[in-house]
Amino acid sequence: MSRLDCLSNRNIRIIATYVTHKLGSYHALFEELPYPVKEYSSPDDFFMNEDEWTTFDNFNQIFRRAKALVNEPDFYFNCGASSARLRSWGRFHHFVRVFATPSDGFRKLPFFNKNFNNTKEIEIILPPVYDHHSGKIKTILKIQYHRDLNPNNDYIGDPYLQGIISSIPTIWGLAPAVINQVLAPYNPEVLFNTEPEFIPYGLDVKMEGDVMTLNDPIHDSRCTVGETIFLEPEEINGQKVFLGKYVNRSDNFPPFSKNRSEAVLITQNVRIDNQTLIKAGDIFMAPYFILDITYDRASFFHHISQVFKIRAKNNDSGQPLIDTINQLRKSMITKNNAYQALEETNAELITVKSRLDEYARELENRVEKRTAELNRAQQNLVKLNHDLEEKVGRQVVQLERYNALRRYLSPKLTEQILTGGHTFGAEPQRKMMTVVFTDIRGFSGLTDTLEPEEIFHLLGNYLSEMIKIVHHHDGTLNKIVGDGLLIFFGDPVPMADHTERAVQMAIDMQKKVVDLMDDWRQYGHELGIGIGINTGFMTVGNIGPDTHKDYTVIGNQVNVAARLESMARAGEILVSQRVYSKVKDLAELEDAGETKVKGIHNPLKIYKITVYTS
Repeated sequence: MSRLDCLSNRNIRIIATYVTHKLGSYHALFEELPYPVKEYSSPDDFFMNEDEWTTFDNFNQIFRRAKALVNEPDFYFNCGASSARLRSWGRFHHFVRVFATPSDGFRKLPFFNKNFNNTKEIEIILPPVYDHHSGKIKTILKIQYHRDLNPNNDYIGDPYLQGIISSIPTIWGLAPAVINQVLAPYNPEVLFNTEPEFIPYGLDVKMEGDVMTLNDPIHDSRCTVGETIFLEPEEINGQKVFLGKYVNRSDNFPPFSKNRSEAVLITQNVRIDNQTLIKAGDIFMAPYFILDITYDRASFFHHISQVFKIRAKNNDSGQPLIDTINQLRKSMITKNNAYQALEETNAELITVKSRLDEYARELENRVEKRTAELNRAQQNLVKLNHDLEEKVGRQVVQLERYNALRRYLSPKLTEQILTGGHTFGAEPQRKMMTVVFTDIRGFSGLTDTLEPEEIFHLLGNYLSEMIKIVHHHDGTLNKIVGDGLLIFFGDPVPMADHTERAVQMAIDMQKKVVDLMDDWRQYGHELGIGIGINTGFMTVGNIGPDTHKDYTVIGNQVNVAARLESMARAGEILVSQRVYSKVKDLAELEDAGETKVKGIHNPLKIYKITVYTS
């Protein structure tokens, strides 16, 4: 998902620098474009600030204005390719000093991409490797747009990105990289009929059955220039990827397969004025872009000389700059979110002002319509009373819901909340807490073999015992979802030993499961639960709109606990590194390896509680 301000102004700097290089100035590029006027005195100050981000529409308008000013064939590619030569990357140009070879630059492309745009992801399918057949270094990139962005609307950004990529070897004094775009996700009917670069030619592209036709701009006749094909995946570095291999629809192959993807192969060149508009061999309607890149390998002596040249110009370490850039990016994300909220508020104020202006105009006629106004006022009063009754009714329902929640808290915590010692369900806040997830293993199989009455008996008895244990340790039972429980410690009543309480509770739960096994075995089933525990900062409180507020806990650390629970086998308690550090003197634990969790960069160490000694 892309945010509103999805393109770094570093892209604008590259464009403006190239226009200035060609024309002597970049005047008129930013005229009448929106920018935060309260923070910047001029559009130049904003758009040339590499730490700011702008919208896709602003970038698109600036780029097309730049081409119109320079009036150069292959402008978009040349602009991107100039970035290394003109050092228009801003501070990012200094990263060169920490790279030994062009291959280091290509390996860091996903990192640079995230700091230049929030519209697409770059994945290195084939890391840089020497190709003995061509005598070149070869790498393959996969580029995929975010789902909320249409690649047909960013056609000019494609050659621009290729230009930047091609310029990487030139930093080391080598020839530009050669880029072959193997696949592209463009829809030819949309691209060639709506993109301003192609509209003047009146191509009128159509998919007619399995063939692609258009109006030949030279002979003014309709011709076939493409056909539908099926892409077939190829295996590279252990994953299956579409790399351009295909079969024709006319071949004797099954027409549908989950491993194939339908695409359009261009079969004929379309040229006008010595310019190739459509190139034979191109493949459109692919799931993503595939770029096949080759570049020269630097000799040892060339490499050494370039290293000394770069280091002579840059004597300081690159690590502080990397840390600074990462911090700036985090700050800009926060700032852009705030700026988006400000724009939404401003739009609301404009709407309100418009309504007030309309009301002021109507006020001049109210003297003649006094009687009608009194009747409307009476109607408004009736509606107000009705709304008040509804509001009171909602508050009564809310109070009943609050009373119902008392059964999820221990009597001691309930008493503290009701007597005013603590608040329950306050506005969301960040707190250091411990969260626990539990789940019965194999419960779905149980529901398939037992009658509902038997399931209700077993599950009701199990939940009753588990809730007693939660209350005994003063935990907050937040949710019961089927056979799963979400419990947390540290809110609404703070407690310094929330981690220890959570672990003690989990141990008691596993012991109680052993006591309940005989009852379950009478029905032909084993009872076993998996438990995951994590400690960390998370957000707790009332979350959601006023009509559907829910007292709960959210955050990456909650996801960690849920992940640990999903990994735990029957009878296991899996805990995170933070939990381990708190209870390692109270329980015997063993290393259970590592796992990746979405939203958390580094793998997490996992520990399994074996024997509780306190």
